[in-house]
Amino acid sequence: MSSENYRSPTKSHEPGWNDPPPKIVSKPPVSASDGSDNIPSREEMFGKIQTVFDEYVQRVEESRRSTVQKRFNLMYQQWTDKKLPEVLEKLIYMLVTALLDQDVNRANAVHRTIVCDHGSVCVMWAPVLRHPIMELQQQSEEAGNDNNSIVQPIQ
Repeated sequence: MSSENYRSPTKSHEPGWNDPPPKIVSKPPVSASDGSDNIPSREEMFGKIQTVFDEYVQRVEESRRSTVQKRFNLMYQQWTDKKLPEVLEKLIYMLVTALLDQDVNRANAVHRTIVCDHGSVCVMWAPVLRHPIMELQQQSEEAGNDNNSIVQPIQ
């Protein structure tokens, strides 16, 4: 057996000479500009966000209402103190528009982006953003059951 197949100090190869080229596959991150070309002013966004979340708080059962309102108030305070990054403000607005459009999938994607990309800023109030999404998901499942009632067996 010849020793020329083994590495030796006299024969050197470039590192990775036999490796395939690296695959450059990247998925573009969800940004605040996706699907929302006409974003209103900061004050208009805040007004809409506050309206939607306050309406949700009124629908929450009485025992949980104060806790939920407290979490939303933390977000409102950070917004008014300008402690939220502009991208996060746009993402929260995108979440509200998804809730208004009753688009559960888009709302879940935006919420996931908020939590993953800005978790350190919104750790105290991000979980409460999930509540209206879950309520919307339950409503859509119930509506789906009504639409498919023709295929349900007669009892």
